[in-house]
Amino acid sequence: MRQVKPSSRTQSRTGVRTAPKKKSSKVAPGKRRNANSMSTFGRRKERPAGPVAAWFANLREGNFGTQPFAYGAVALVAGVIVYGLVIGGHVQAAVDSGQRQVNRVLALSGFSIQNVTVTGRVQTRKDDLLEAVGVGRGDPIFGFDTEAARQRIERLGWVRSATVTRLLPDTIRIDVSERQPFALWQRGGALSIIDAQGQPITDEGVQDFAHLPFIVGFGAPREAPALLNMMRAEEPQLLQRVRAFVRVSERRWNLRLENGVDVKLPETGVAKALSDLAAYDTKYKVLSRDIVSVDLRLPDRVSVELTEGAATTKGIATEAAIKNGVMRTGSSARGGNT
Repeated sequence: MRQVKPSSRTQSRTGVRTAPKKKSSKVAPGKRRNANSMSTFGRRKERPAGPVAAWFANLREGNFGTQPFAYGAVALVAGVIVYGLVIGGHVQAAVDSGQRQVNRVLALSGFSIQNVTVTGRVQTRKDDLLEAVGVGRGDPIFGFDTEAARQRIERLGWVRSATVTRLLPDTIRIDVSERQPFALWQRGGALSIIDAQGQPITDEGVQDFAHLPFIVGFGAPREAPALLNMMRAEEPQLLQRVRAFVRVSERRWNLRLENGVDVKLPETGVAKALSDLAAYDTKYKVLSRDIVSVDLRLPDRVSVELTEGAATTKGIATEAAIKNGVMRTGSSARGGNT
């Protein structure tokens, strides 16, 4: 007898319903399903383009918007305004005004100038120094410009250098280093005090420095320190007898002694010429004789110019002096400044 299989939709003989069989997949193992058949649920959308990228995209497409040009115009106008304020000084004026207000408030709190102390001042006049400082009692100490005050002080004739500092809460301290007077310089009809570097200090109060060496002529201050220092070191006794150092044609020196005798020095070899003169004077007392001048410009001899009385009566040259190279002239006229 033929056996009949029960259908999936029918019950078995035992009365229990059976589940339908699962259909087998037509996709081979290891292969992905078709993308079109996959569900798109939960997939992230693409990020929208930013404003810069969008602007470049519009630029490539030739679609120019007005917004960038508007921003550029605003930036240009703002730059012009700022430039005008800066160049016109309005910004700095506003800053300065604010600083003045702050300094005024601090001055009311006790930070105001009440004292000015000075060290190192000897020749500089007190009134000139205070005028150069330019402060008044009660001025805000933070509003005081120390650098500007230092520059004004150093423009004073006697001042070589200066330091200006604030000592809070109420004191300004000034340290001054003065130049040392070296000689009196005459050019034309004017007299000045000069320092050891040959720089003029002042034209005032020269009568108080009559004890200083006296130099004459243009270019003399620049060359005088070397000559005076050399004579101090090698011929101090001769230096004490010099009343004036006269610069001739900006090439050489004449020494005017205290007894009126002129000593004409050469352009070069000055040290040797002075040494020879000192030796002659020690041996023959040349500079104490009745003479007008002594010429040392020739390297092999010393020429002496006599006064008129000495040339006609007795003279000063001895036989020994002539043998040693001393030549006597009998003219009373002064030699030219050559």
